[in-house]
Amino acid sequence: MGITSSADLKQENSDPKSQKEKQVQPEKVGDSSSIWRDQLQVFMKEGPCKETYTAFQDCVEETTEKKKESIGKCFPLLDKCMEAHFDYYQPILAAENAALELLMKEEERLLAMLKGGGCKESFMAWLDCSEEAEKNKQDFITKCAGVSAKLDKCLDAHSEYYQPYFAVVKTAEEHMENEVQAFFSRKQP
Repeated sequence: MGITSSADLKQENSDPKSQKEKQVQPEKVGDSSSIWRDQLQVFMKEGPCKETYTAFQDCVEETTEKKKESIGKCFPLLDKCMEAHFDYYQPILAAENAALELLMKEEERLLAMLKGGGCKESFMAWLDCSEEAEKNKQDFITKCAGVSAKLDKCLDAHSEYYQPYFAVVKTAEEHMENEVQAFFSRKQP
C-alpha cells in the first residue's frame, strides 16, 4: 500500500491504472499533470535504471493487458535499482517518503478505520502479511501483492465507509506529485 503507482511511472500510451487498479482519466494535452508525468518519463529514461525502467514499463503494460495486479510483480526491481542509484533518484524517492510521512501522521486513525467495516478480514490478512515480510526481511510488495490486491478490491467495494481513508491517501499522492512537479520546475533553465 505504498504511494508510488504504476500509473506514475509507466508509458503514456499504455492503459493508465493506479496501484488500486482504479481507472485514471487520461490527462488533457498540456495540463500540468501530463507535463510532469512526461518530465518524469524523460528523467527515468535518462537515469542509470533506464533498462530496468523499460522492463518495468513492459511488465506494467503486459499485466494491464491481462487485467492483473502490476505493482507487486513489476515494481520491486525498479525500486531496488532506484535505491541502488539513490544520488540520481533522490528527488523522486524523497517525494515518495514525504508522502508516506503524511500517511504515518494519520496512522492511528487509519488503522482504527481499517480494522472496522466490511474489510476487516482483508485488512488483517494484509497486516499479517506485512508483519511476516518485515520479520523475515522479505520484500513486502512481492510477498503481499495478492493480499494487497484483495484489500484494495474490498476497499473499493466499501468505498463509502472508507472515504476518509481514501481522502488521506489522495492527499498523500497529491503531495508526492507536487514535490515531483516542484523538482522538475527547479530543474528547468
